[in-house]
Amino acid sequence: MGSAAGDTVQAEENPLEGLKAYLQERQMGSVFDTECVQGGSWTLFLHDGRRLTGTVSGNETYEFELTTPDGVREKIHKVQVKFLCREADTAEVAKQMKTVPRPPEKPEGPHFHPRYRHHIKNKTLYPLMNRREVLFFTMLGGEVLRGVVQGFTRFEVYLAMKRGVPVVLLRHAVLDVRDKKDRSYLKKAVEQAGKYW
Repeated sequence: MGSAAGDTVQAEENPLEGLKAYLQERQMGSVFDTECVQGGSWTLFLHDGRRLTGTVSGNETYEFELTTPDGVREKIHKVQVKFLCREADTAEVAKQMKTVPRPPEKPEGPHFHPRYRHHIKNKTLYPLMNRREVLFFTMLGGEVLRGVVQGFTRFEVYLAMKRGVPVVLLRHAVLDVRDKKDRSYLKKAVEQAGKYW
């Protein structure tokens, strides 16, 4: 029991302890790489309003191939995807998801160039993940997904919604992320405040 308490104090003293090792192990991972091998059925929520269901049957740097249950293959640019979940969880994700009538900023489409994206720094995400902070992610289309960060890579955030329902958010599609006190954790907000977590 004393050891666990000591670990907690150490984590509070240095919230970034272990971040470098975490990134070395996971930074370049991608759900598209994993699923191209495993072949699970997923539902993709796209910027054009479509929801596509199928398996990832091919993966390249910027695009992937989705094969629908009836055998139709479609190449999709990854920037077109806002978030995705396992097909079996689609109804629950849709039920828990909220939509703001108008996003906090004007509605935005996919941003192909990183300079126009709404960045979240790794050194902000890592402590939030470790302390299991409940966060509200607003996507570019106005969808709001509430949950606890389970992991992240350079490209994705793995979120556990209520009752542990998993969803994968594409970082390029995030408009904002806030806590229960309505504090934003976007790069521009934390740099302005001088506080990353």
